[in-house]
Amino acid sequence: MSNAIMILGEVLGDVFPEQTIIGGAPYNVARHCHAFGLDVHLLTAVGKDALGERIVAEMQACGLPISGMQVSDTLPSGQVMVHLGAQGHRFEILDQQAYDDLQWPPVEALTKQHPPRLVYIGSLALRHAPMQALADQWLKMCTATVFCDINLRAPWYDAHSLRQVLQAADILKINHEELPEVCALMGLPASSDINDSARQLLMVFGLSEMFVTCGEQGSFWLDAYGNGFRAPPMKLQAPFVDSVGAGDAYTAVVIRGLLAGWSRQTMLTRAAWFAASVCGIRGAVPAQADFYDDFL
Repeated sequence: MSNAIMILGEVLGDVFPEQTIIGGAPYNVARHCHAFGLDVHLLTAVGKDALGERIVAEMQACGLPISGMQVSDTLPSGQVMVHLGAQGHRFEILDQQAYDDLQWPPVEALTKQHPPRLVYIGSLALRHAPMQALADQWLKMCTATVFCDINLRAPWYDAHSLRQVLQAADILKINHEELPEVCALMGLPASSDINDSARQLLMVFGLSEMFVTCGEQGSFWLDAYGNGFRAPPMKLQAPFVDSVGAGDAYTAVVIRGLLAGWSRQTMLTRAAWFAASVCGIRGAVPAQADFYDDFL
């Protein structure tokens, strides 16, 4: 059976005052999964600009296939402007970026060429109707397990786009802050118990299983058969630098575990360990490949 993973979604530059770091949840997950030795294809787009060239060069430098990369004729490479202030930082996700402009024929051709065993879709990529239509077509074509990663980024989500990914998903990853908001948008009754909220969402959308990250409180897992497991947080091995991309690191280990058939307990423990390690570096992905040695 194919071990290919296809990841649909954004790649972008996080523009800090002093530097631009390549990111985007789908890109971060693709980078980690590739470093873990998985066969990964990222379906995304860049513009005809210097940032687009840099993104492609970075992917090539780390050996990540660029076969799923499209170049938009009309839109610039994705950017998020990071505004630093006294209250912390604020992200301004720009509209009409290249990753909003994926074309169907190359997506269809690559999916036929590398039939995936698992597909990953992030919620930000579906912020506009054309991408919602493309994702719909793509998910109908794939017979793979559908892993959905919820990333609520105001103002780029609504009940319609979230319902689309939830209905398509087999497996959901969400954090403890997003969970009540998604339940409210889906019209589910409010609950003060996060486990109740998770169980409701799982049942209503017919999910097979769900991973909920709770920041410093660890994470938990539950499935459609009433099983559940909670994992405590990992102690940081290195001084804390930032939590950028910690959720993406967690997701990548979960995907690796799903394909390798790990127990859910093993998966949660290893995912938490890797996510904690990423909190010890600047940004979401390590600059050096030897960072991964301990996790292989």
